[in-house]
Amino acid sequence: MASATPDTPPTTTTPEDTTSEPQLPFFELGETEYKQVTSGPRISSCHSQPHAYYGPISIRNYIAGSTKKVLRTPKQKVQSNYKDVFLRLPIELKLLVLEHLHPIDIYHFSQVSTYFRAISMNPKAAGVWKTAFECHPDLPGCPPGVTARQWAFMLFGPGICLGCGKYGALTDFAFLKQYCELCMRENYSYVNALKDATGRPVPVEHIVCSLVPRSYRYHGLRYTTSYVNLANAKYFRKDFNAMMKKVTLIQTLINNDVPTLAELFEEYREALKAHVTNIHLASDTANTWAMEVFRRCSVEYDTALREITERCKTRLHNLGHETQDINYVQYSISHALRQDSVYKLTSRAFRTIRPKLESLVTTRKVTRIKNERQQLLENIYRDYQKTVDPDCWQYLPPARLVNTIEGFSEFINAPYTERGSMDPGHAVSLFPDFVSAWTKKQQVKTLELFPTESPEEDFETRLAKLELVTSVVTCGDCKLKVQEGRVLLGWKHICRHRRTLIAGYLEPCSKYEINANAKAAAASLVSCVGLDPATTTIQDMDVRNDRFLCGNCMSETSHGISGLKAYTWHECLMHSMEMHILNNVMHTSPAWLLLTAEATKFVKEHEYPHPRPISEIWRCNKCAAHYDGPVTQEEAVQHAKKVHLIINPVIGVDVAYDRRFSIRRRKAFRLGMDPAYEVRCKRCPDISIYKLWEMQDLTVHLRTKHQILDPVEGEDWMKINMIAAASAATPAPTDAPEQPSNP
Repeated sequence: MASATPDTPPTTTTPEDTTSEPQLPFFELGETEYKQVTSGPRISSCHSQPHAYYGPISIRNYIAGSTKKVLRTPKQKVQSNYKDVFLRLPIELKLLVLEHLHPIDIYHFSQVSTYFRAISMNPKAAGVWKTAFECHPDLPGCPPGVTARQWAFMLFGPGICLGCGKYGALTDFAFLKQYCELCMRENYSYVNALKDATGRPVPVEHIVCSLVPRSYRYHGLRYTTSYVNLANAKYFRKDFNAMMKKVTLIQTLINNDVPTLAELFEEYREALKAHVTNIHLASDTANTWAMEVFRRCSVEYDTALREITERCKTRLHNLGHETQDINYVQYSISHALRQDSVYKLTSRAFRTIRPKLESLVTTRKVTRIKNERQQLLENIYRDYQKTVDPDCWQYLPPARLVNTIEGFSEFINAPYTERGSMDPGHAVSLFPDFVSAWTKKQQVKTLELFPTESPEEDFETRLAKLELVTSVVTCGDCKLKVQEGRVLLGWKHICRHRRTLIAGYLEPCSKYEINANAKAAAASLVSCVGLDPATTTIQDMDVRNDRFLCGNCMSETSHGISGLKAYTWHECLMHSMEMHILNNVMHTSPAWLLLTAEATKFVKEHEYPHPRPISEIWRCNKCAAHYDGPVTQEEAVQHAKKVHLIINPVIGVDVAYDRRFSIRRRKAFRLGMDPAYEVRCKRCPDISIYKLWEMQDLTVHLRTKHQILDPVEGEDWMKINMIAAASAATPAPTDAPEQPSNP
């Protein structure tokens, strides 16, 4: 250790060469020392790789730096004309003078020369160190078993690792040792990684854990600690193993009935526990003090950095740069100052860092002008969209692609001095060709997913095949995250998804595929209704508007009624894809149950309207009043009445759901199966809601409402067939039963 006592005692002679006035060390705080003070380990506790976040870090003892700054930067500079007087004093008077110094001053005094070191490290000078600490109660007291001069070297000395000898190691006050991060990992260990004498893991309640000091430091570059509990405690592996051997030996001797050893060991253990407790109290005090110093240094550093950053911003503004660009890169300016270790903004320092700061501001200016030009084109494009049919909005290419139009290249790539302007009339003349080209490109990409059955097929014929029910496309980018891309049916649906930006994505989805499971499920549905999968279109299935039950699902119970959800054919495909994504083995082969016309009517009249009228997803289908913000259905209806003078606006014609916005999935109606709702009262007149009964409830209804005690089937009630057809495991459209006409 640097505090080792010299072999020869100091003499009382003074240096012979006194012609020049010697300067005491660290008398003033120079610029280089100021950099050392402020360039402490400015490391956030959440970063394990500080170099990547804070640039080159000079690992310093920031406790010493902070102390020097407080002592060496007085409000008024002290002028001393007696710098050589101290050197001519006898040793006894030198020691009396040293008692009035700060411990860091005595530490620096010991580093000046061999002569001064011999004076300060002499055993007779131990009282000097002790008195210096007593005169500065703000410093943590010496831990048990540590002399004052050793404690001063631990606090203010260089952080030299005891393992590898490199700089950057802070004193661990629990072990009174200095280790860097790598050596700390080698020499420290959690209790669950330690072994006892028999090689078994050591539990946290083991006796040895209370006989050796423990540390809660989790990094070699900071004094921050983990949550204080035994699970987070770290032990010095060498000391722990030595104590484990000692305790094991003593317990072995006690087990062999060595006289009085148990009583002596108990006294030794209690004394050692008390000693460890004192060490922990002292280390906690010292660690708290060190963290407070770190906090104060951080506050001072951040304040100084903010002031320097503001001065740099002022100078950049005076150089002609825009205020909005300077403010935008404020953090980057601070980061550049930190990386280049600019702690005092002199003219020379600013000249050195000026090219980097101007590069940051210029880069931001170029980016800003690009964004402004892009925004100008997008605004013109949005105005153009408002002039087309509102039903076409959902199929137009996204606004962000307008910068790819060849006619805008000169405007976009013009010198980045100002935004410039664009003639709206010229821009609008380019949009129709842009929309046509983008649409054709997306159609070609989609058709490439399907095999070409005949080389003679023209483009329009192939495009028309996208409207087949079995032409199911799946988005490979978002099918696992959102429901929108799991089943895409028809070109309009595919086009709408290709232009939509899914939440969390920076670009629209680009990976599409043909999923065999979805195609098989679609073919099975078409076969179930008695149509040919090779020719049935989406419109054909939409016109039928059937309801299906999944034959693979188990009944679910709600409010005492077990049943199955009734799906539309779109929802059936979505359900099949979701089960495939979840690898549900019960849904390996699609199986559907087609409801009869009566059952379908019952289900439809109990379903909630979808989309919900109260949701703000509706727009007028006659104008662009709701282009920027959809409204509720009622508001859209009132708009159509007042603005367009439509007496009875028709939903879907005058007022429509804006499909540019996604909505929540429709809540499917659960059809009761146990007890089964499959009987109808023939005594009741036709009512507005088609009602089916469960048999027990119907009996009560006939008795109380119609005074029929013994109802007769066919006269008082009738049973309704619920299932019209069931799909085969392997779809076979020629064998499918006929579907009754849908009401």
